[in-house]
Amino acid sequence: MADTGESLAAKRYAQAAFELAGNDLAGWQRAIEEIAEFMGDEEVRKVLENSRIPQEPKMRLVAAALANLPALQLNLARLLVRKSRTGLAPEIAEQFRGLVAGQQGIQKAVATTAVPLTSAEQEALSQRLEASTGHPVELQTEVDPDLLGGVVVQIGDRLIDASVRGRLDALRKTLV
Repeated sequence: MADTGESLAAKRYAQAAFELAGNDLAGWQRAIEEIAEFMGDEEVRKVLENSRIPQEPKMRLVAAALANLPALQLNLARLLVRKSRTGLAPEIAEQFRGLVAGQQGIQKAVATTAVPLTSAEQEALSQRLEASTGHPVELQTEVDPDLLGGVVVQIGDRLIDASVRGRLDALRKTLV
C-alpha cells in the first residue's frame, strides 16, 4: 500500500483524468486499466523505476507498448514517466474506478466474515445492502478467522458490525 503522500498524488491524477474524461468514462477507464496493467508488470516496473536508465528509452517503451491508446491517455502515461510516478499507476486505476462507481451511484462495500461466503450468501448480502442503502453495491469479501461468526461490513464511512464479537460487546456494555 502506498503512503499517504503517494495516495494523495494518485487521487489527484485520478481526479484530473476523471475531469478530462467527460462523457468517455468507459474509454478512459479501459485506458487507465491498460496503463496500470503495463506499469504494474514486474519487469516493466524495474525498467521504468530504474534511475540509471534515461527517460527517453522509457518514453519509447511506453509509446510502443501503449500505442493503441488515444493521445490524451497516452499523455497521462508519459506524464507518469516524466514525473517518476509510474509506480502509482495501479493506485490511480483504483481511484479512477472509485470515482466512476461514485458517479454511477455504486457503493463499494467490504464484508469480512470468519469463513468464505458462498455465491448465494454473497448475493443475499449484496441485495440486503442495496435495500438498506438504496444504491447498487459492489461487494468485496474478505475472510478473518479471528471473527467468531457473523459479518462486519464497511460501506464508505459506515461500519456495520453484525459479528458475534460485536454483539457480545454490545451486550456487555448494556449489562455493565
